[in-house]
Amino acid sequence: MLSQPYLDKRFSERAGYFPISGEHLYTVLHEVEKPVGRVLLVGSLASERHYSYHPWVRWARYLAARQIEVLRYDYRGVGESTGRFEEMTFADWADDVNALASWLSTRSPHVPLILHGLEIGGILASRCFQGGIGDALLLWSPPATANHGLRSSLLLWAGLEQLWESSENRRPASDFIRRMEQGSTVEVDGYQWTSELWRESFDVKLPGDLQDLAAQRGRPVKVSKLGREAAPLVKPHITYDEVKDISFVYSEHFVWLSQVLGLPVDGAT
Repeated sequence: MLSQPYLDKRFSERAGYFPISGEHLYTVLHEVEKPVGRVLLVGSLASERHYSYHPWVRWARYLAARQIEVLRYDYRGVGESTGRFEEMTFADWADDVNALASWLSTRSPHVPLILHGLEIGGILASRCFQGGIGDALLLWSPPATANHGLRSSLLLWAGLEQLWESSENRRPASDFIRRMEQGSTVEVDGYQWTSELWRESFDVKLPGDLQDLAAQRGRPVKVSKLGREAAPLVKPHITYDEVKDISFVYSEHFVWLSQVLGLPVDGAT
């Protein structure tokens, strides 16, 4: 049975599908009656979504129990959303963020909107924020480029392959990269990575002027590099026999959100 505050009657979790460009994004709205703010969670990409799923959902519930409405979702071609991953581009996933952020900003009553990105999701959230959407931006462990994010996932996957594949089928990460650079598609942890996706990832970068943007327009930005103790929310992934307590990550960043929203921080711990 779930413990408090997850059984808090002040909020509900409403799953649905958001139509976009002929596909449907799987979404979950953690809805509260009188929100003091709203957060769009822009999560990790592809198989990283699987590893970070539980602490990501718990973060959404943590916020909702404290009167902050949350929308989380799966990218097109990932998780429960429709679409083929190998047919998607970073431009498509950026459109997902923009569409959901725009929708969330129109909900009544009007309250501040915070964009929150995790790893590669941090790049996509920051580019949406740079475009003028959102009142504040929170990033957890964003890479400098999408390629950095893909490469670190690939290194982990190739390392795991060394453990369970037979010697004749083991391949180093460099072999995956070489094949993509030569135009082939490779399978990484259940997802088909195309050479087009690999090439595009070099040009998808974390904006370098976020702090300047925050200072000029009064839109706060916080970038946090989470350490190994925050795994499996971020890489490196570690397997645990039970749910790991990373509430210290939640409480620290709820304090910042409270300051942004002008809230008391009594409920942070």
